[in-house]
Amino acid sequence: MEMTLQQPATRQRDMRHPRNSLSARELGMLRALATAVLAALTLQACGGGGTSAAPKGINGTYLHVSTPDFYFGTRDVGTRATQSIQITNRGADIYPLNSITINGDDAEEFATDILDDVVLNPAEAITVDITFQPITDGRKFADFVVDYDTIQQVAESVNINEQNYYEGQELENAGNYRAAGQAYSDYIQGQPVTSNKRKAVIKLPVINESAIYGEGEDFDLYLSAIDLRDAGDLTAASQQLDVIHTLYPDGYLGDDALYLRGYIELMDKQDHTAALRTMQKLRQEYPDSTYYDTALYSEAIAQQEIGNDVVAREILLDLRYRHTGIDALGLTLPKDNLVSRLWFDRANAALDSFGSF
Repeated sequence: MEMTLQQPATRQRDMRHPRNSLSARELGMLRALATAVLAALTLQACGGGGTSAAPKGINGTYLHVSTPDFYFGTRDVGTRATQSIQITNRGADIYPLNSITINGDDAEEFATDILDDVVLNPAEAITVDITFQPITDGRKFADFVVDYDTIQQVAESVNINEQNYYEGQELENAGNYRAAGQAYSDYIQGQPVTSNKRKAVIKLPVINESAIYGEGEDFDLYLSAIDLRDAGDLTAASQQLDVIHTLYPDGYLGDDALYLRGYIELMDKQDHTAALRTMQKLRQEYPDSTYYDTALYSEAIAQQEIGNDVVAREILLDLRYRHTGIDALGLTLPKDNLVSRLWFDRANAALDSFGSF
């Protein structure tokens, strides 16, 4: 795939987002505070590239900031206040961040983190702390300036589709699950290419099921566990899933919770012994679960990683047998349905990787 690197433009463009202005009465109250300072920080950006669409990002890019305007309120001279923002790459291109600076007449009263070779790949984010330490009284303003490059990787349609994921995320956070499910569905159908695809694929079935079974505490816990895992807090995610399994074992998310916990143990924590126990428990407690074959396959992976190749091979043979339609005269064929063909082929491919015993 062809990639182009565009150099940053020399002209800075105002990145001021709409915000509610102070009323005259509020301004009068602020003027009466002789030892207090009102500070605001406005976001700006300069950089190369940009897109033809109008995403919710800075400077026409898919860089998104969590807080477009900082308002530190009234602060005493000599005190110190810090706020944090998050800069997220909501597109499928790559954004090297060259520098973050604070400009303006009052810039010396603000401070921020110093960037060191930060590159925002798709779906990645960084947190930046902004500190305000007033030296003199009065109204203080400054501009937060991000200098970046754009490494174009995909067609604009791919970037536009990526926004469906973030729309679904916002709708989900607002509790509008039906609309969130539609946004995630549109996103998946748009053939996404970033790591957000995996997140949407995990969430969509659960959100769709909630339309049938309801949105109880187990539903909230499960979505929270997914978000915690995405944030890298694997321990907290596993704890949430354990609560579901303990308090709602007969709920529609009981097997989902066990499977996700096992997946975290297998793929994220690389704790193959724990993953093996969890997947075995899943098959024992939920023999009719749609995760049964996936759990069986995961057990084979765990056994192989532990070093039990013979046991892993037997599990894969069992998985293949579950989906075998014809086994006669040296001919072995899968059952005539899509799921069986998928698992039959996957088991065969894994068995071939063992070679001859």
